[in-house]
Amino acid sequence: MYDQIDDIRMPSQDYTSTSSQGSHVKEKSRFNLLYKNLEKIEEIFFDEDLVTLEKDILMQLGKIGALQLFHVCLSRTLQTSITTNYSTQLTNNPREAEIDNQVGDVIVRSTKKEERKSRRERSLEKPGKTSAVMPSSKTISNYPRRATGSTVGNLSKSRIRRHNVARNEAEMSIRVKDVAELEKIRTKLEAESGQVASFRRWAEAAGIAEKVLQQRLHYGWFCRDRLLRSTHSLIVYLARNYRGLGISLEDLYQAGKVGVLQGAERFDHMRGYKFSTYVQYWIRKSMSSLVENHSRVIQIPVTLSRRINKIKKARRTLYNVHGRYPDEDEIARFCGLSLAKLRLANQCPSIVGSVDQRIGDNFSPKYMEFTPDTSIETPEEFILRQRMKKDLYELLQGLHSRESQVLVLRYGLWDGQCRSLQEIANIFKCTKEWIRKIEQSALTKLRDEDVNKGLSQYLNLQL
Repeated sequence: MYDQIDDIRMPSQDYTSTSSQGSHVKEKSRFNLLYKNLEKIEEIFFDEDLVTLEKDILMQLGKIGALQLFHVCLSRTLQTSITTNYSTQLTNNPREAEIDNQVGDVIVRSTKKEERKSRRERSLEKPGKTSAVMPSSKTISNYPRRATGSTVGNLSKSRIRRHNVARNEAEMSIRVKDVAELEKIRTKLEAESGQVASFRRWAEAAGIAEKVLQQRLHYGWFCRDRLLRSTHSLIVYLARNYRGLGISLEDLYQAGKVGVLQGAERFDHMRGYKFSTYVQYWIRKSMSSLVENHSRVIQIPVTLSRRINKIKKARRTLYNVHGRYPDEDEIARFCGLSLAKLRLANQCPSIVGSVDQRIGDNFSPKYMEFTPDTSIETPEEFILRQRMKKDLYELLQGLHSRESQVLVLRYGLWDGQCRSLQEIANIFKCTKEWIRKIEQSALTKLRDEDVNKGLSQYLNLQL
């Protein structure tokens, strides 16, 4: 690049004796040239700030192999712009041109272009060393540091990689949904016909050709396998939270893969979520369901099992905070549960033992030998039940015959089979409402304390 630096000539002694009008014109031109030179100096200092940005652009051009072409185009552009600028400066303002002719212009060649060219060559030869192309220490302290070319390249590559991964995950989830829909059609056909559906019938039910069905199935199975392989590390990471609960890691991995397929069938890439973020919920849900259903000898409902785990965490948290074991009221308030639900959860067995386990040493008796058989009726219970039936029949004899018959049929006092109001109405060939009135009348009579005071001892005894 060529810079125009006007030489300010000092007037000679002979020239000072000329007219005042000529001195005034020369003084004006002198200040005009000084102002232009100051603008050139400011542009020079401003260009120092652009060295870092220029270096980043040149490195990117060097990576794609377009650096030489860029230099050729730049040199042609500069030559054209310089010629145009000088011709414009000489023709646009004739008054200033006359003054410049009187004073005299000196065109010098700047060394800035050679310095920049040498810096570019050194930066391309040694891209790891940025000290040769960085500005001076004063410039660094005055201007904020910018990202280097390698950092910008890495950011762009990572952004492109994330975009490609998201696009591939969306495509694979769509194909997994397609395969799931086709398999549902086959399952429905087999359920209706009761036999294995042929490939031709499967294609007819799906409304597509056999070749298209085969292509969609193969591509969908490929996407399903690819999706399971890509999420294997995530499944392994989440399975660590369920170790030591009675389920092997292989079973946890299988449950996690089932959760991945469930999440893929419900994933919607239009919402802007990442597939790995969305599928974590389904992986955890599948693993937790497996643990809750198969980690215990006695199966507990999933909701109750979650409530038990919530109570355990609350008890541990309150103990760490207060330094003592909390009572039921504190745990219920912390969990947001009622005392009834809390006590029901505490009644569930947490540890299950075997009745064949010995109490002490090898020759000690087993728990089975000391555990009574509740299915066998004891003599005391047999006698007590006979007395209860006798007292009930004596009590029913004090009622009307129709009322006693309705109560015997209604509560199964004769054969142990309870009947509905409609069944009793069919026996007596009357309406259901009439049977209800008879039942209410009989129960009102039996609620008298003088009548039923001798029956309180049979409250906990079953017929």
